[in-house]
Amino acid sequence: MVWTANEVQKLIDKGELYKFYKSKEWLELREKILKENHNECEWCKRQGKISRAEQVHHVQYVKKHPELAMSRNYQYKGEKKKNLIALCHDCHDKAHNRMRYKKQRKPVTEERW
Repeated sequence: MVWTANEVQKLIDKGELYKFYKSKEWLELREKILKENHNECEWCKRQGKISRAEQVHHVQYVKKHPELAMSRNYQYKGEKKKNLIALCHDCHDKAHNRMRYKKQRKPVTEERW
């Protein structure tokens, strides 16, 4: 199957985007992206750390840009940029701003010690 923007949008409208993420075409592209990056998180690598990439992140979110669901790259101000990046679980949470929901610990101070 070739995923068109209309087909992806229909899944979004029905609340069934998970079907795209379980499709053979997405899983194959996802695997290629991970292999090309040696299964290493791109964000951690920029910081000098090595961690296992387990997920592929859409820089241009599928719900906002269904036409880019299967695109490796996108154009921004005439410049070609990566749309699909290999990330570890923690970095993928950061990319989607899911870290803000984790309970913040109070710093240990002399008063709390």
